Amino acid sequence: MKRLFRLRTLAWLFAALVTLYCLFVAIENWTGARALAAAKEQVAKEGESLDFMSLIPPLPPEAENFCALEPLAGLSNPKNKPAPALEALDKLNSKAPGGLNSIQLGTAPDLKPWIEHLAKNGIGKADATPAEMLAALDAAHPVLKTLADASPQRRAAQFTPRIGEGQDGLTLFELQVPHYNHSLRLGKALLLRCTLAIAAGQTGKALKCIQAALRLSEACFQEPILISLLVGSTLQSIAMDRIWALLHARIATEADLSLLKEELARLDLPAAMLHAMRGELAAVAQTLEHLKKRQEGSAGLFNLMNGQPSQQQSLVTRFLNAVLPTGFLDHSEAFIIQQELNSVILPARQGGYPRLKAALHDLEKTFAEQNKLLHPHQILARLMLPAYSSVVRNVIESETRRRQALAALAIESFRLAKGMLPESLPDGILDVIDGKPMRYRVEGEGYILWSIAHDEEDDAGQVPGKEERLRDASFTGDWVWRLQAR
Repeated sequence: MKRLFRLRTLAWLFAALVTLYCLFVAIENWTGARALAAAKEQVAKEGESLDFMSLIPPLPPEAENFCALEPLAGLSNPKNKPAPALEALDKLNSKAPGGLNSIQLGTAPDLKPWIEHLAKNGIGKADATPAEMLAALDAAHPVLKTLADASPQRRAAQFTPRIGEGQDGLTLFELQVPHYNHSLRLGKALLLRCTLAIAAGQTGKALKCIQAALRLSEACFQEPILISLLVGSTLQSIAMDRIWALLHARIATEADLSLLKEELARLDLPAAMLHAMRGELAAVAQTLEHLKKRQEGSAGLFNLMNGQPSQQQSLVTRFLNAVLPTGFLDHSEAFIIQQELNSVILPARQGGYPRLKAALHDLEKTFAEQNKLLHPHQILARLMLPAYSSVVRNVIESETRRRQALAALAIESFRLAKGMLPESLPDGILDVIDGKPMRYRVEGEGYILWSIAHDEEDDAGQVPGKEERLRDASFTGDWVWRLQAR
């Protein structure tokens, strides 16, 4: 009798648990659907989109597209093998000596280690002059000269095919982007050629290399994902460093300066950053929508994040797939959409860097203070949302260099015309951090430009110790552009 009573009790308990679970699933699915619908309605109301492919511009005419040139044509197709001319550039940057960054310290690059490095790779001789090594580099890698010479005429740049084409059904985490590594490698090689050309006094070749590198940067900015933004930002920063070297050499004419001003005016990193953020919003939303339709369901996301194929699901992920209602993904997607929209896209769109920085700080504070168990719909957001603060610091430092380069070009134009440095900068060159005029001071026969950087403290153009990295959150100095007389 007691045994029968126990069995009945267990049966009733089991039935109660099943009933509660079914009630939980029904409520979760109902509220999740409503929350997701409201989030999507807000996206539409703000004029944004959750369609990733709609954010990618159509390809420019082939005759105008820098990236339609060989060996760049078809580079973004993961099924294509990169041209041997591109793969051969890997040796130029492999185990390279470095030391070409000049802006922050205000010192000209030492080319001797680079010439020796190239000689070790069978290009020229270790005692070659910059002009001799430039000729040897062109002979060994003619693709650099070919692309550089084509850049003034090919003013549009977009990788072919458009990102995502031919990869239907793949999520953001599965998207293959082989062209970024090749673009970065090519851009660095072009700017090495630029450095040799500057040292050899060959301004025209140097300018074309800068233009070619900026075309690659622009092509990256066309694609609305953060990794593309960061690659393009890196290429742009290296190009700004070569502009510093060109101005330091004082071999540019007014016509050369005007050409560079025009090239830099075409770039808009804050707009590119907003474009990438919009792409991240759409891609994450579409990723979750895809997972709802897949057999592995919600557990598939954890497999994607861990790089684990669906057929190798662990017991934990199988359990999650079995018990988590679709409403959980709906709630999670709604939360991610709202955070991407309200904490990232709208602040960037409406208030620039100051408002974006404050919104990201509030978002990070929310995640740090709220208990994960009490806010389960934030779990996927913690996994999927990028480290936006780090991305923003990278982009804003690159944009600062672009503005400083524009200021430096204006200063050099004044010096060529008047034979002296200006007492102040022309109007309109602002510090992206606080919107005030870029700081400028004449020092002897040279000058210094500086931004207050992301700590928002004006250190009068001081550079901190070498152990501090420019883009780290702990960086305490200013972002400095120092150009002394030769």
